[in-house]
Amino acid sequence: MDGPRSDPANQVVLQARGLEHGYGGHAAELGPVDLQLSAGRIMALVGSNGAGKSTLLRLLAGLLDATQGVIHLGQDRIDRLTETQRARRLALCPQRTSLAFAFTVREYVGFGPFAAGSRAASNIVDHWLDRLDLGELAGVPMPRLSVGQQQRAAIARAMAQLGWGDLTGKVLLADEPASALDTRHAGELVSILRTLAERGLAVIVAAHDLPWAAAVADEALAIKADGTALPMSKEGLADPAALERVFGASFERFRNDAGDRVVALPALAAAAGPDV
Repeated sequence: MDGPRSDPANQVVLQARGLEHGYGGHAAELGPVDLQLSAGRIMALVGSNGAGKSTLLRLLAGLLDATQGVIHLGQDRIDRLTETQRARRLALCPQRTSLAFAFTVREYVGFGPFAAGSRAASNIVDHWLDRLDLGELAGVPMPRLSVGQQQRAAIARAMAQLGWGDLTGKVLLADEPASALDTRHAGELVSILRTLAERGLAVIVAAHDLPWAAAVADEALAIKADGTALPMSKEGLADPAALERVFGASFERFRNDAGDRVVALPALAAAAGPDV
């Protein structure tokens, strides 16, 4: 099958067509999913628990085999790239970090460049340790960190893998990267991701925090409870009607005093529910 056609005005770096996946040989639990992500764009991936957001990220990263459909990274089918070739162009930041040994934070972040086939240059590792506010924790074993600190270390590892400078053609897939972050670091992550997008990086972030997703994203893709995908605009992340179609829950729209920020939050029940 031929790769996606190049569009100089809109550099498509990640594309999936007719993507489906089912565990254990069962019928598709996710899909069909069609998506197209261009350089410098951030896509928010939203949906209920168990809808398949993490599965989709693993498929896009080439860590799971699709039962149907095809994925292209640039002009290349992702299933025809070696692990090192993929790692030079695409990094996955998981929601949870699992390590067999108590590596230090510095060692863990250094695994990023190693995965891409290069030795961990101290300057790139130090840059991301400092940028993610981990400099003072560089020598601390990963298991001693809080969940939020481990999450920041995972982001630093992924970015050290992709490098710096012009990031056009490269992709970051991040699974709930702000879910355990405190308010300050969650806000800083928005700034970091926007800066990386300005350098050409294409980003997909799975997120349950809809206001955070709306703050960082240029567009969105919703995974419904039946595993099908629904493209959404950035504005859809603040649209109660659009969100109700995805989550099956009521939302209310809120606007700040200046009128320049609109968010949608789950509507509180008007009356107490049944006793539990």
